[in-house]
Amino acid sequence: MPENTVQYMPECKRDESIPGICKLHLPSARQSENIYRQDGGWAWAVLLSSMISHIILMGITFSFGVYFIVLKEYFNATAMQTLWIGCINTGLVLGGGPIAAITLNKFGCRPSIIVGGLLAALGFLLSYFVTNTYQLMLTYGLVTGLGFGLVYTPCVVMVSNYFNKWRYLATAIACTGEGLGFVIFPIIFNLEIEHYGWRGSMIVNAGIVLNLVVCGFVMKPCQTDRAIVKMDLIDASLLKDFWMFLFAFSMIFWNIGTIVFHFIVSDYLIENNIETGKAIYFLTIMGVANMIGHPFAGLTVLLPSLPHANKWIYVTSVLIYGTGTLLFVLDTTYEWYIFLGIVVSRTKSKVPVP
Repeated sequence: MPENTVQYMPECKRDESIPGICKLHLPSARQSENIYRQDGGWAWAVLLSSMISHIILMGITFSFGVYFIVLKEYFNATAMQTLWIGCINTGLVLGGGPIAAITLNKFGCRPSIIVGGLLAALGFLLSYFVTNTYQLMLTYGLVTGLGFGLVYTPCVVMVSNYFNKWRYLATAIACTGEGLGFVIFPIIFNLEIEHYGWRGSMIVNAGIVLNLVVCGFVMKPCQTDRAIVKMDLIDASLLKDFWMFLFAFSMIFWNIGTIVFHFIVSDYLIENNIETGKAIYFLTIMGVANMIGHPFAGLTVLLPSLPHANKWIYVTSVLIYGTGTLLFVLDTTYEWYIFLGIVVSRTKSKVPVP
């Protein structure tokens, strides 16, 4: 049996009232929490829950392009006003690390995920009653984005805690849910809007998001051999290193570029005389390419002899992605857009997990 796993032997106590009979005394619920170790059986349940969480929160976040088309037309708003709704949401999802650090330090991963799921669902429910884009910035953007931010970081942390030997690969598998979310949620959003309108779809989305609460209950605390270190709210010491500062600076623009591209690409295709259905389906095609490429990002753990493998894959991916988006203006055929969409999505998914 691996050293980092624990086996419980049930305690047998003799029952004096029945000669020769022993009663098995199983560990209590509090005691049973101690069996959840690194790389143990429950680690796979945590990995599955993290993957489902990525499907929901990243799929919803990066499929805002479907709502971008509908909301801009419904409210007769400018592209910039409508874009702010999704940008606020995504900014809090990816930039809510300091807020998530507070809840992680004080309450732990599980409460943070549960509260985040409830808050995100509340944001969708409130979005049903809005009358303009500014109110959607508060409900869909601020409230839902804050809830997603409380979920995102703990899901990554829990996978890292539960896996040791295959940590990179496990994290990459969990992030594969991001690509799967790209695949299914543009279709789901489109069907919801067709059957219930965009307001009714917000109620349906609230129900979907409540599944994050279920995933939170699966995230049991894990005992590891490593010392438990609390996350610092703000730690700028790493930025004293020039190369780390350059990498962080690069990641800011990388995320800005990829997020905005996902939000506006369908609308761009429609403006170039591509049918609305095909423009929305384009997001699904990009999601398939993204999902296929994600597991390969974690395979750099199998290349210990190749120095700085993650760095070179990241630099190459950024170069190909940026070049691919520039090439969209060279042609207006749907086949050309699909080709470039697959290329940029595959390179985006291969950005290694730090």
